[in-house]
Amino acid sequence: MYEQILAIFSVSEIIGSVSSNLDVLANVVDGYLSGANNLRIASIILMLLAFILFLFLVIILYVKSIIAFLKSDRKPGQTDSDDDFLDEEEADRLHRITEDQERERELEKELQRELELAQAQKEMSEQLENMQRRQETENKEKATLREKEKQLSSKKERHIEEIANAKAEANRLVVDLDWKKGRLQELEASAPDVTATVLSYQQGKKELSDLLGLIIDMIGRGVDDLKIAQTVMFRNQGQNSEDDVLQIIDAIKDFIGLCLNQKFSQLPDYAKLPHEDEALLHLASGDPTPALAMLENLMDYNIDRSQNAPEAKRNELYQEISQQACLFGSLAAINDIHLATGAFELSIELYPSNINAWSRLGDMYARAESYNKAIWAYQKVLSQADEDVYARQVANANKMMSQHLYAQGNSLQAAKLYNSSKQFYDNLGINRHLDKQEVEIIEIIESHQKEELSMTIARILNRESALAFNA
Repeated sequence: MYEQILAIFSVSEIIGSVSSNLDVLANVVDGYLSGANNLRIASIILMLLAFILFLFLVIILYVKSIIAFLKSDRKPGQTDSDDDFLDEEEADRLHRITEDQERERELEKELQRELELAQAQKEMSEQLENMQRRQETENKEKATLREKEKQLSSKKERHIEEIANAKAEANRLVVDLDWKKGRLQELEASAPDVTATVLSYQQGKKELSDLLGLIIDMIGRGVDDLKIAQTVMFRNQGQNSEDDVLQIIDAIKDFIGLCLNQKFSQLPDYAKLPHEDEALLHLASGDPTPALAMLENLMDYNIDRSQNAPEAKRNELYQEISQQACLFGSLAAINDIHLATGAFELSIELYPSNINAWSRLGDMYARAESYNKAIWAYQKVLSQADEDVYARQVANANKMMSQHLYAQGNSLQAAKLYNSSKQFYDNLGINRHLDKQEVEIIEIIESHQKEELSMTIARILNRESALAFNA
């Protein structure tokens, strides 16, 4: 319809028609008007006609532009009044396009719903996997704890067996001094010649295990820890580090504290365990086995308590067991490095923030010549410890790390760490040389140590002195 209207009002056809008519009209008028006045009138008429034609052309162009605008502005969803301008085929095609667009929108919505459902399923599966991993981790921790319990139980049985064997061996080796059997003469024959050299006093080195009785004796006399450490360093002559000496003093005092606080008497198997005085007597002779058996039983008891305890109480018990395992390791280190290493590892497993356990574990690795592991443990101390709280452990780590750095050729950093450690021990005064009077007092104590040891231990274990000891 639009094309027909435009064809009718085509500008070129109208102009051609008008031009032919004007030619005819001009010929006719020319025949009638031959004068100048007539020409003037004719020219005016022609100008009027041309103006009329121009207006007509403008009107046609305006109508054509309106029709084109209406044609371009038509929308797909118009009502049936607009469909009058379209033929049936175009209407069908437009209807199909509209339906296709509606289907595409429905498919997009369906796809969006499927994507949301898939995302929800993925999040649910991730949550299930995380729960499974946490459950597996908890199961592994429980299995590890049960394995540790089995190991501690087997170690306890071995310790008890060793105690029984040691007692049997001691009974078998008792010296029979009956003169009727001639054993006294044999002992006299094997005695060394007494010379001036033998009788002269010479300061000799003593192992740390041989000085445990002296430590217990001085604790019973109320001597302060620093003075005990100075005495042990003097008699040990540098065979053990400052931290080794301080650690063994702390361990003995902590064990005595457990005895005074009746921690062992509360155990179900207390009757089967060695008595406190017996354990201290063996410890004074360099044998920590009875004390280790008592500590192992105490740790087993606390581990059993922690199984059904609430989380807050369980963490508190783990921290307490960690301290007891650290005490166990310090006493075991007297004779068995490997047993001590296992105890310190258990202490860290139960309470990873136990700085003292990290320091002692590094010492055990260093004794076993596992230097890479020792450096790792000392680095844990230096990275985690608060130097104001754990100054002693930091000083020990600096001293041991300085030896490693010096061996690696980093003498500048090694000297820096060594000087820091040395300054701490110098300020503490543990390496101070004893004067002559102090040495004489030590000799007097050592000369009466064994014969008075039982009375000293009884005085230490006196329940009435527990408060004073803890203070």
